[in-house]
Amino acid sequence: MHICMLVLNTFTHDTRVLKEAQTLAEAGHRVTVWALGDGALTAHEQRNGFEVKRWQSHVERWPARVPGLMLLEQLVAITRRLCREEADVYHAHDANALSIAYLASRLRQAALVYDAHELWVGTPGRDWKSRGRLKVWKLAERSLINRTQAVITVNPLVAQQLNRLYDVDPIVVMNCHQYVKPKHSDVLRKELGIPAQDRIAIYAGSLTRGRGLERLISAVPHLDRVVVVLMGPDRLGGKLQRLAEDLGVQNRVRFRVPVPPSQVNRYVASADVGLMPTQAIKPSYYYGSGNKLFHYIMAGIPAAVSDHPEKRRIVETYDVGAVFDETDTRDMARTINRLLNDKARHDRLCHNARRAAREALNWGVEERKLLRLYRCLQESR
Repeated sequence: MHICMLVLNTFTHDTRVLKEAQTLAEAGHRVTVWALGDGALTAHEQRNGFEVKRWQSHVERWPARVPGLMLLEQLVAITRRLCREEADVYHAHDANALSIAYLASRLRQAALVYDAHELWVGTPGRDWKSRGRLKVWKLAERSLINRTQAVITVNPLVAQQLNRLYDVDPIVVMNCHQYVKPKHSDVLRKELGIPAQDRIAIYAGSLTRGRGLERLISAVPHLDRVVVVLMGPDRLGGKLQRLAEDLGVQNRVRFRVPVPPSQVNRYVASADVGLMPTQAIKPSYYYGSGNKLFHYIMAGIPAAVSDHPEKRRIVETYDVGAVFDETDTRDMARTINRLLNDKARHDRLCHNARRAAREALNWGVEERKLLRLYRCLQESR
């Protein structure tokens, strides 16, 4: 089958789309991923057995912005390009891509798959523009989700919420990573000059609002011989660096630019514990499991995470870490200290993480569900 995926980002670090596209291509399907251009990325490339095509907006270059015009431009221009693909299945990644993929699927009499990476209902907008876009995307999800041939989502709890809201039965394909045998390294210690006597706690992901990084830095004075490494793109304009300086912990909080997806496991495996202090500022943060947790498990290190239902379920089911009250810096520090100061417990959690990654929480397990879905779609044509 020809499968046309649509993701409304630049598709440079979206590992979920990458894994799904590669799996389907390796299964013998022809896969095309449409994404957004940024003026610098190539418009057409071959990658891991599938095609990537990018559409560049003209409206976003205009000096004056007309509300809603870019959404309209995307709807018309990208739908035209998707229709030219003459695909058998249009696969929409997230609610912002759903209406475009729906139109293309109807015009081409093709199947439609909706891949909900997060829970959109209840998500607040930060300004009137983002609130307007969210209203459009939420309306699209509510109106079109029951017109799809299949719905995919990222964990059982989000699937339950979608079932409650829309009476659909999503297929859960978790954001686990390709299995790589964990191998400890000293890459972070060497690159950042971290003393041998200090333990390393890593946060691997975007430095952005709602990730609890301000509270994490505020917890650093209460940590025992721990250096916190924040590795990811800085979306906060240096705010975290200034906070670390104000608290006098700039030597115990290190910042590192993001590394390519293929290198993340190597860097994470050079830490002693993985951190995920996400704040429950929107439903997708509260109900989500997140990529970071699976990175930590794959790297064979314990995880200290916010006490949210799905994160707690994974940590407790596989005994790979501990949860803390993400609103309480003291509790955050106590939890991290306990994980690191009890060597016997730390060794057990590392062993459990390696076993969970090898036996259950890896893409080889999850991709079977995706392949089963596409076999059903192929047989029904």
